[in-house]
Amino acid sequence: MTEDVRVRRALNMAIDKQALIDAFLAGRGSPIASLQGELSFGYDPELEGYPFDPQQAMALLEEAGVAPGTEMTIDYRAGNSTFNEVAQALTGFFAGIGLNVGLNPVEDGVFLNEIVPQGRTNEMFQFSWGGWTFDFDNTAYLSYHEGEKWNPYGTSEEMNALLEEQRRSPDQELREDILQQVAELAHEEAYHIPLYNEETVYAVANRVEGFVPAPDKRLRLTEVSVAE
Repeated sequence: MTEDVRVRRALNMAIDKQALIDAFLAGRGSPIASLQGELSFGYDPELEGYPFDPQQAMALLEEAGVAPGTEMTIDYRAGNSTFNEVAQALTGFFAGIGLNVGLNPVEDGVFLNEIVPQGRTNEMFQFSWGGWTFDFDNTAYLSYHEGEKWNPYGTSEEMNALLEEQRRSPDQELREDILQQVAELAHEEAYHIPLYNEETVYAVANRVEGFVPAPDKRLRLTEVSVAE
């Protein structure tokens, strides 16, 4: 069913991302159109995500021959308490376009080693990425290129070629342009349902000195001290 791009686009258009951010992240997040944030090399500020449009989503499902009440399932990592709530909200949004979507929480080790890499997922599955290299290649190649662990179902020859070309090129301007093309192609084909980029929140006592918030969540504490 999700092999049809119209279905994938409909799933994207069923979700109010800002509502999720406000309800489950206390507003500390931002909607995204691709699997990267503003600090990522290859980020395209002009790329717009799918609008929240349940009516258009239902029209796309009807066009694709998906009957009201069709059942689907979301696989997700059971240890993520926040996403557990988000997943439940997603089932409500999908119900709003006529789909009966269930949830399948999976233990982390099984999810990461047996379910996703081996292509044993249901119609939808959770995906998150930190992007700690600040280069979209790190996310895009592993997610979209044929044969990669986090891409068990393949994509297209066009996507493979773009990803390979930018990896070969020493020209940074060319690489940036290609990575933006990768994001645009992934958006057009609706390979994912990009939801939000979470803000990282640190609580630091006044006695702590030398602490610098890490944009990649990798704390560097060698210069940090605690005053008596």
